[in-house]
Amino acid sequence: MSKRKIIAVTGARSDYDLLFSVYDKINKDPNFEFRIIITGPKLSETYGYTAQFIEKDGFKIAGKIVNLVDSNQKIGRIVSIGLQIPSLANLLLHEKPDMVLVAGDREEAISVTMTSAFMDIPVAHFFGGDIAKDGNIDNSTRDASSKFAHIHFPTLEAHRETLIKLGEDDWRIFVVGNPALDRIATTPILSKNDIFKSLGVIEKNITDYCVLIQHSIITQVDLQSKHIRITLDAILDSGKHCFINYPNSDPGTTEIIKAYEEYSNKYPDQFTLFKNLDRNQYINLLRNADFLIGNSSSGLVEVASFKLAAINVGERQRGRLHGEKVIFVDNDSNQIKEAIHKVLFDGEFKERLAKVLNTIGYGNSSEKII
Repeated sequence: MSKRKIIAVTGARSDYDLLFSVYDKINKDPNFEFRIIITGPKLSETYGYTAQFIEKDGFKIAGKIVNLVDSNQKIGRIVSIGLQIPSLANLLLHEKPDMVLVAGDREEAISVTMTSAFMDIPVAHFFGGDIAKDGNIDNSTRDASSKFAHIHFPTLEAHRETLIKLGEDDWRIFVVGNPALDRIATTPILSKNDIFKSLGVIEKNITDYCVLIQHSIITQVDLQSKHIRITLDAILDSGKHCFINYPNSDPGTTEIIKAYEEYSNKYPDQFTLFKNLDRNQYINLLRNADFLIGNSSSGLVEVASFKLAAINVGERQRGRLHGEKVIFVDNDSNQIKEAIHKVLFDGEFKERLAKVLNTIGYGNSSEKII
C-alpha cells in the first residue's frame, strides 16, 4: 500500500503545541507522508515568529502563507481569512493530500475546513463540540468548522454529544482526550533556576511567581485597556513576580500589549514580558508557578495536570467544562485580589487542589488518533 499523505495547517500560536505529539507520531509512522503548512500569526514578527519552532523540529514544510492583517481592527480577521483561502487552495491543489488536519476555533479552522470540503479533500478537525458561553466569535467558528469537517477528534464525551446534536454522524467522531497533555508527559522537568537561566532572568532573584496570559474579546474591544490594567494592578498588589506571554492577534490586542510594555518597563522587578515561549519553557514555568491568571484555555487544559490553580478573568472561557482548579472572576479588582489570596493562602483549597486529577487526557491521545 502506498503512503497516505497527511497535511496539517497551523496558524494560531497555540495549536502547534497542542498537536505536536500527533504530528510527531504521524511523521515517524512509515504508513504516512507528513507535511505542514504554516500561516497566520506564526509568520508574524509581532507575535514572535513562532514558525521558528516548527523549523527547528525538522518537519517538512509544504508552504508558508503570509496573510495576517495586523490592523487591531475587527475587519482584520476577516480580511486575513480572505487572503488565506486562495493560497491555501493552490497549495492543496499542488500537494494533493489524502487528508488535512486542523485544530480549534481560530481563522485557520474555518478556512481550512471550508476549502478542503469544497475541494473534496477529507479534513479532520480537532477540539470540536466544545462550548463556551462567552459570546466570543470562537464558538461560531468552531461549530462552522465542525460542519465542514469529515472526521472529528473531540476531547470529551460531552463534546461528541454536541457534535451529534449539530448533525454529525456518530461513526465519524472519535473521543481522544487532549493531545496537548501527551507532550506534558514527555517534557523534561526543569528546576526554577534552570528555567530562569533559559529565560535570561536569573539576575532578578525571583523566588515565587505567577504566569499571565490574557486575550482580547471581540465583543469588548473598547474595554481591553481598562480590563488588562485591572488584572495587572491586582498582580502588582499581590507582590508576586509575573511572567507575561503575548496575547493572540485579535482586535484589541494592541492595547493589551501597550499595557504589558508599560508595566514591564515601569516595574521591571515584578513583570517580565515575552513575545513567546517555547513549549519546554512554558510547561516548566507552569510546573513551578503559584498560579496562572488571565483567560487562556491553558487554564482549562494544561493547568489541570499540575498542582496549580487558574484564575480566569472576565467572560472568555465561561461555560466551558472545567475542573476544580479554575476560579472564575469578573474584571473586578476586588474579585481578582480575593482569588489570588485564596490560591496563595487558603490551606483547604490548596489541599483539595493537590488531589484533583486531569480528566481530559492521559498522555495517550496521539496513539488513539493514529
